Amino acid sequence: MKNLVIGSEGFLGRYLCKFLEKKGEKVIHFDIKRGKKEDARYAKLPLRGIDKVYFLAWDVGGAKYLYKENTQLKQLKWNVELLNNVMTQLEKAKITFVFVSSQLAEENTVYGITKKLGEFWTKYIGGCFLRIPNIYGVMQKSGEKSHVIEDFVNQVKAGKKIKLLSGGEEKRQFIHMEDVCELMYKMDKEWISIKEVADIIQTISLEEGLRKMIKK
Repeated sequence: MKNLVIGSEGFLGRYLCKFLEKKGEKVIHFDIKRGKKEDARYAKLPLRGIDKVYFLAWDVGGAKYLYKENTQLKQLKWNVELLNNVMTQLEKAKITFVFVSSQLAEENTVYGITKKLGEFWTKYIGGCFLRIPNIYGVMQKSGEKSHVIEDFVNQVKAGKKIKLLSGGEEKRQFIHMEDVCELMYKMDKEWISIKEVADIIQTISLEEGLRKMIKK
């Protein structure tokens, strides 16, 4: 299996690439951090011979970045350009792909609206999207784009008392990197009908019944 990971050098992307390689699969890295030629807003994607694409590239960060007033227009332009270029090429190539969305897709924010747009686009060209909550599992330095768990751990490691950006009453869901990668790995663009599910269960039930009869 040959995979293209768009956003391969990001927070989740680096972990996903290692995860796929451990599965014995080939991974093609693609990320603007590797050079301007891999800016997915404009670049031609290396889709020849690719079996599955993981679309992770996005202008994203923790709450300190996502909701900052002076980043909103930049996020909007960046993410819309990404969608237009990547989705157009994926539609023509007709390759199995997973678009990584977020639980924040329901929020009325630039980040949420552009993720929601990506979900619709994915649906209409036959891909599959995955909404994920806050990810943890790999430490990163605290900064404008770092996430809450890493910020808390870094403060404790530095011998400081944890400082919250708010009252801390907000409720969030968290998921480990490994679990996210496993979900993406198992996802396909094909949906299954309720009738097919019923047929599978019926078949398994009949086979189990036959095995019990044979044992008797």
